[in-house]
Amino acid sequence: MTTVDKVKVKLQENTTTGANTHLIPSKNMRNWYKDELVFVREIVDNKVMVFRSMDGQLYFLANDDLINFKLL
Repeated sequence: MTTVDKVKVKLQENTTTGANTHLIPSKNMRNWYKDELVFVREIVDNKVMVFRSMDGQLYFLANDDLINFKLL
């Protein structure tokens, strides 16, 4: 299960190497499509800020939202 803490650790690892951190929805959900790639920007107020290239918007995902996402 993906959590904010796991994303934070992965983001810190990838930042040191210059790599991007990605999440994908594990299933189709309201306004999200399975395997759609979103980019993790940062952690803000214990929420993951992601950029969704499909609509060019930033989203904030809490632990409850991250249940349906996979960390790459």
